[in-house]
Amino acid sequence: MTHAKATLAQARAHLAALRHRLREDLGEKRLMTLTISAFMLLYMTAAYLLVNRGLSFVHALPLLGPLLTERMLYLLFFFFFLMLVMSNAAITGISLFRRQETGWHLSLPMPHGSIVIWKTIEGLLISSWGLILLSAPILAGFGRIFDAGPFFYISSLAAVVCLIALASNVSTWFLLMVVKFYRPWWLKVGGTLVLGMVVYIIWQIRDSQTGQFVSSDVASNVRQILGHTQICTHPLLPSSWVAEVVIASGRELPGRAMFFTLLLLSNAMAAWILTAVVANRYFYPSWNRALQHSELRNIANGQAVFANHKSRPEFLLRRVTPFRRSTLALVGKDALTFLREPMQWGQCTLIFGLLLLYTSNLRNLGYNYKDPTWSAIISHLNLTVCCLAMSTLTTRFVFPQFSLEGQRLWILGLAPFPLTRVIRQKLWLNLAASTPLTTLLVVVSCFSLKLPMHRAVFFVSAIVLMTVGLNALALSLGTLLPNLRETNSAKIVSSFGGTLCLVASFFYIAIAMTVLVVPTVIGRRSVSPMPMEDTYRLEASAIGVLFILTVLIGGIPYYFALRRTKTLANLGEL
Repeated sequence: MTHAKATLAQARAHLAALRHRLREDLGEKRLMTLTISAFMLLYMTAAYLLVNRGLSFVHALPLLGPLLTERMLYLLFFFFFLMLVMSNAAITGISLFRRQETGWHLSLPMPHGSIVIWKTIEGLLISSWGLILLSAPILAGFGRIFDAGPFFYISSLAAVVCLIALASNVSTWFLLMVVKFYRPWWLKVGGTLVLGMVVYIIWQIRDSQTGQFVSSDVASNVRQILGHTQICTHPLLPSSWVAEVVIASGRELPGRAMFFTLLLLSNAMAAWILTAVVANRYFYPSWNRALQHSELRNIANGQAVFANHKSRPEFLLRRVTPFRRSTLALVGKDALTFLREPMQWGQCTLIFGLLLLYTSNLRNLGYNYKDPTWSAIISHLNLTVCCLAMSTLTTRFVFPQFSLEGQRLWILGLAPFPLTRVIRQKLWLNLAASTPLTTLLVVVSCFSLKLPMHRAVFFVSAIVLMTVGLNALALSLGTLLPNLRETNSAKIVSSFGGTLCLVASFFYIAIAMTVLVVPTVIGRRSVSPMPMEDTYRLEASAIGVLFILTVLIGGIPYYFALRRTKTLANLGEL
């Protein structure tokens, strides 16, 4: 059987299962489907209006507008490419090395490369629809700026599809190479690099020098602004080719747009061939090595547990914390599950590391951070960025936690403690892990911008409440809309419930940011300087409204999640 026939056979089997699942969901969950569709339509409309307004402002800047618009395209597709590589590596890695069906597929009379190709296509389909949903309003905004016709949208869509295919194949190559050639000393090297990055960030925080513009030299100012983004315009990057397609089609240069489109298409087709070659050579040894490593680790863990139970993490925590033994056992289980998944803690480390690097360099943005207006704008935007990153992480990791209990949920149901304790334990564990990190980011940003104490307390209080609300919302929706038959967390997040969680988190952040910016707007519109007592009162009122909003958005779904878990309604879905 050839690679093409084997891949088509797997596609037909999964397509039949997908049709059955969609028929069941559309027939039994019409209200949820309509609600999510309405949220998605509202999000795309709001995103298009916001992007169009922002791009119109940037594009209209004298001299710099067109240059900044083009550089934004390069940056956009560069980060889209990185996001696709990371997400596809996580999805494909779980599908290939963490599921039993891979062993069943290997026993069938089909080439090993066809299994990897199908899993790559599966990961591509799971991750691509989110990117298309995210990029569609942005591309529409650029089309509106360029006043482009249908050729712009057709060529841009084709270029984005080719970029998705290239990113999926690159992630598969990276995954197979890492699993095949991984050595334990890699972790030491990675830890050393992380420590070096932390030292660099601390040094940047202590450095008080800021970049200054030369008011009379426009060329030097532009070079200073765009100097750190040169890597995104490298001509060998596929993301640069996509940006060239969008720019050329927007400027009505069909020849140039067609050249880069065909360049993307040829490289995407060659990538599938290379994936088949690499998979035939490295997949089975990599899968065998991963399986052997997993079995050896299980044996070692079992021997360690029976040899010295006092060395187990929950036993050590029991000696220093007042929690019950059952609660500590659940904490140890969730912590070990998280640490044994490099895709999870790796993505969290990367996102929070980038945010820490960003917040520590806020004073180097080129604006006068001592100016009250720019300080207020940057501080509120920084809070928004932290909340959006937190919503992404809660949707990706907190939402599927209850569903990942899966077929073993009945074991927890038979345990000598109520099942609601599992939900409460997961909530405070997530809060204990995420709240210090988000608070650190806001504290570092306040220190970088040299905000007064009352403003720092205001932003720290806001991020703490937002962290609680986002975690409670994601965990509650994951409990109310579980998928207990799926073991791949990426597929759980890509379901209707995961989409609803992401959209609900987005609207929660939008409403919260609107509430939090009110004291700043009132203070800036005041003719005379506002007394500090009135400023404190406005900020306290905004935090109070945010607290009520958090209780409504996070507390009400959490109450219904506990109620549903208490009645053991989820056990009926096993």
